Amino acid sequence: MEESKFPHEYIVQVGRFSPKDIREIGQRRRDYNRLGFAYQLAFVRLANRFPAQQPMEILSEVLDYVGVQLSITPDLIQDYTLRQPTLAEHRQRIIRYLGLRYLEKADNQHLAEFLFNEACRLEQTGQLLTRAKDYLREQLILYPSDDVLHRFVVKQRQAAREHIYERITNSLPESTIKKLDDFLDTDGGRFTLLHILKQPPGRSSPAAILRLTTKLDLIRDTQVLDISLSWLNNNYQRSLARYVQQRSASRLKQLQPERRYGVLVCFLYQLNADTIDFLIEMHDKLMTIIYNRAENKIASEMKRRRKAISSSLTTFHIIGKLILDDSLDVRELRQKLFQQIDRKKLAKQVGEVDKWLSGKHSHVFYQVSQRYSYLRQFSPAFIDAIDLQNDTETESPVIKAAALLRELNKEGKRKLPDGAPLGFIPKKVRKLVENEGIISKRDWECSLLTAIRDEIRAGNVAAQSSKRFGRFDNFFISNDLWTARRDAFFTRAGLPVVPEEALVYLTNRLNLTYDNFLTNLPENTYASVNESGWTLSSDKAEKLNKETEEKLDNLTLWLDDNLRQIKLPELLIEVDNELHFTHPFLSPAQPIVRDAESVCHIIATIMAHGCFIGPNTMARLTNGITYHQIKRITDWQLSEEAQRQALAHLANAISHLDVTNYWGKGKTSSSDGQRFRYKQKVLQQTWSPRFQDYALEFYSFVADNYAPFFSIPIECTDRDAAYVLDGLLYNESDLALKEHYTDTHGYTEINFAAFAMLGRRFSPRIRGIQKQRIYRIDQEKDYGALTPLIIRKDRLIHINWIAEEWDRMGHFYASLESGHTTASTALKRLAGFTGKNHFYRANRELGRIFKTEHILRIMSDPLARQKTRRGLLKSEEMNALARQVAYGKQGKVTARDLQSQRNTSSCLTLIMACIIYWQAKEISRVIQECNLQDAKIDISLLKHISPIGWDNVILYGEYILNRSLIQV
Repeated sequence: MEESKFPHEYIVQVGRFSPKDIREIGQRRRDYNRLGFAYQLAFVRLANRFPAQQPMEILSEVLDYVGVQLSITPDLIQDYTLRQPTLAEHRQRIIRYLGLRYLEKADNQHLAEFLFNEACRLEQTGQLLTRAKDYLREQLILYPSDDVLHRFVVKQRQAAREHIYERITNSLPESTIKKLDDFLDTDGGRFTLLHILKQPPGRSSPAAILRLTTKLDLIRDTQVLDISLSWLNNNYQRSLARYVQQRSASRLKQLQPERRYGVLVCFLYQLNADTIDFLIEMHDKLMTIIYNRAENKIASEMKRRRKAISSSLTTFHIIGKLILDDSLDVRELRQKLFQQIDRKKLAKQVGEVDKWLSGKHSHVFYQVSQRYSYLRQFSPAFIDAIDLQNDTETESPVIKAAALLRELNKEGKRKLPDGAPLGFIPKKVRKLVENEGIISKRDWECSLLTAIRDEIRAGNVAAQSSKRFGRFDNFFISNDLWTARRDAFFTRAGLPVVPEEALVYLTNRLNLTYDNFLTNLPENTYASVNESGWTLSSDKAEKLNKETEEKLDNLTLWLDDNLRQIKLPELLIEVDNELHFTHPFLSPAQPIVRDAESVCHIIATIMAHGCFIGPNTMARLTNGITYHQIKRITDWQLSEEAQRQALAHLANAISHLDVTNYWGKGKTSSSDGQRFRYKQKVLQQTWSPRFQDYALEFYSFVADNYAPFFSIPIECTDRDAAYVLDGLLYNESDLALKEHYTDTHGYTEINFAAFAMLGRRFSPRIRGIQKQRIYRIDQEKDYGALTPLIIRKDRLIHINWIAEEWDRMGHFYASLESGHTTASTALKRLAGFTGKNHFYRANRELGRIFKTEHILRIMSDPLARQKTRRGLLKSEEMNALARQVAYGKQGKVTARDLQSQRNTSSCLTLIMACIIYWQAKEISRVIQECNLQDAKIDISLLKHISPIGWDNVILYGEYILNRSLIQV
C-alpha cells in the first residue's frame, strides 16, 4: 500500500458516500466486491482516474476511510484485486453511474483550444497541467495518462509562444527593431546596452537616481512602450522578462528573430515598471535620510546648548512663580523680578530664545531646505521621469505642482509664477516657505519633494506604469471574475456575502467573545482587569515533573547514541535518492532518467548558495565540478518555480512521516525573520541597529510538524507584517494551514482583517499586550469588568465603514489569494494609507474586531498562549539551524540582485528541509529497530523532542591531511 497523495480533509470531504452511493455499492455481492467497488468509486472522485492495475494502486488512507464507512475490513481488498473481470465490469458501471467518459478524438480539439488560450496567459508547465485537469473534471472526462496530458500541454504551450512572439514582432516598427538589435551590440565599447540595463540599482544616492532615469530614457527611446501589451498576461510578461535577465546578449542573438524581439519587448516593459518602482523607493529613502539627518542636527544643537536651555528654564520658572503670586502688586512685580534676575542676563536669554524660535534650528524644514543643492542633483531628472496621477476622488495639488516644476526645469526658470500651487504644503511649513507674500522657490521645491513622498505613501497619488506604486485598483482582479468567485470566496472564509448580514454576524461574534471572557473571568489566574487597565501574572511554566524529566533525558541520550552520523553532502544525496527533490532542477532537455553527474552538480549548486560558500569557492572545494557548471545551473535551472516545487515536495514528505505527528498535524505554522550581514552596495542594503552593520533579512515559514515551506528575502527595515500572507498563499505544499503565529514584527490590525477574510486565524505574540486597546460594537451591551477599557468613544468600532467596503474588501483579498497581485506588495501599499482613505479605515476597523477577539482569547485561554509560544519556538529553532548551515563567508550574504538573494534564501531552506526530513526519518528508524522496553523508553515523550539541534550531521565538510607532504 502507498501513502495517500491527498490531504486528509479532502479525502473526508470528497470520499464521503451519500445514501444513493451506499445503495449503489450495496448492489454488489460479497464484502470484498462492495469494498473494491466503493474504493474505485472514491478513488475516481478524488483523482478523476481509476487506480493503476497490476498491481492495483492502493492508497491506505482512502481504503481505510472507505472501510470505515462500509464497516468492512480493508484487508479484503486483496481478494478483490485478483478478480480482473469483476474489476473491469465495475469500472464501466462507475463510469455510467458518475456520467464520466474517456478522452476521445472529438474532445482533443476542444482540449487543445482550451490549452492554447490558457498557454497565452500562463507560461509554466505545472500551471497548465493543473488547468488542463480542471477543464477535464468540469467536462466529466477522465484524465488520460500523464504522458498524454503532458504532450498536449507542451504542444499548445509551444504554439502559444510562437503566436505571442509573432504578434509582438508584427506590431514593432522597423526603427524599434533596429534599436532592439543595437541593445545586443557593444558598438566598440566593453558592455552592451542590455548588460547596463540589467544592473541592479545601487545604494540610494543622487547618482543612483540619475542612473535609473538614464535607464528609463533608454527604454522609452526604443518606443516599445507605445505598443500595447494589455492582451498579454502580466505574469507571462514577467516570465519572458526573467528569460532575458538570465541570458547573455550572445545567447539572445542566436534566437529566432520573432522570439528574440518578443522576449526583449517584455523585458523592457517589465524593466520600465521595475525601474519606476526603484526610482520612487530610492527617492523615498533619500528624503527619509535627509529628514533623519536634519532631526539629528537639531538634537545635537539642543544638546550643545543644554546649559543655556537649562538656564533659560530656570529664569522662566522664577518669572512664572512671581507672576502667579497673587500677593504681589502689579507695580511691585517688575521691581521684584529684577531683584531676582539680572536684566542683562534676561536680555541675553531672550535673544537666544529668539534664535531658537526663528533660527535655522527652530524647525526641521530649515535643515532640509539647506540641502537644496543636494536635492537639485536629482530633482529635475526625477520629476521628469515619473508621471503622477490621482488615486482618490479628490485631486491632489501635488500633481499640478509637479507639472509646474517640470515646466520650469525645461525652460530654465528660477522664479515661481503667480498662483503657484501651495495646497500641498503643511500649515506649519507654509509660513517658512512664504515670507511677506513672496514664495521661496527653493523651499517650495523642497516641500514638493517631501509631499510627493508622503502622498504616494498615503495612497492619494499613483505613478503611471508602476507595479507597486500604481493605481490601487490595479491590485484587483476584474469585476467579472470577482462576480463569478464572490459567493465561493465568502463561503470558504465562513463569512456572509451580504454586507448587512456581515454586520449582524460580526456584532454577534464579538458579543459572544466578550460573554465567554466575562464568564471565565472569576477563574482567570493570568489576567485581571480594573479601572486602570489589565494586570497580568506570569504563566505557569510548562515544566515536567522530575520523573518525566529523567525519562526525557533518557530518551534524548538514547537517541543520541543510536542516531547515525552523516556528512551534509551524503545526507542530501540520501534524501534525494528517496525523494528526488532535485528533479525540478533538471534541465528540460535532459531525460527523465536520473543522471548521477547532473544530480551531484545540482546538489553542489544548492550547497554553494545555501551554505553561503559561493559558486567559485564551492568549485574549488569539490572535485569534478567547475565554476561554469555551477553558474550554468544557477542561471538556467535554479528558477523560482523549481525551488518552490522542490521545497513543497520536501514539506509534503516530512508531513507524511508518522513520527512528525508527535510534533504537529500540519495545521498551524509560524514565521520569523533572521538577519545576515550584507555588504553589497545596492538598494536593498539597510542598516540593522541590532547588528550595528548593514544586513538583509530572510523571512521563513515552518509548520508545526517542522516542515519548512516558504522563505523570502526582505530589507531588515521592512516590517515583517506585510510578508506574512506571502508564505501562506504562495507556497506549493499540501499543508492545510488554519492558524499562524508571528511575533510583534508580524502583527498589524490589517493582518487580522486579511486572515479573517481568507478564513484563517491570526495569532501573533504581541509585546505588551496588556497595553493594546480592545474595541466594542454593541453600545447597549453590559461589558461588566471590561467597561472601563472600552467606554471611551475611540474604542467604538465604526461598523458602517465596514459595511460600505465589505464587497470591495472581499474583492481585494480574493485578488491576493489568486496571485493577481503579490500580497506583500498590496499590503505594504495599504498599510501606508491614512485614516482618511475609506478602504484603509474599513480594513482597520475589521482588523480591530478580530484583534479584540484575539486579545480576549489570549488573556483567558492558557492553551492558546502555550500553542503560540511553542509555534514561535519552532521558528527560533529553525533560525538557529540556519545560522549553523550558513557558515560560509562568515555568514554574510553576497548576492547583489533580488533573484540571487532568493536563490540564497531558498537553497538555505531546502538544505534545512532535507536535514529535518533525514533526522525525522532517522528517529523513526531508531524507534522501529530498537527494543524500547529494554531501553526503558517512553515513546509518548517524543512530542518534547525536536529533529533540530542534534550533532550527528557534520556540516563543515572534510579536511584531508596529506601525510606525504610532511617532511620528517
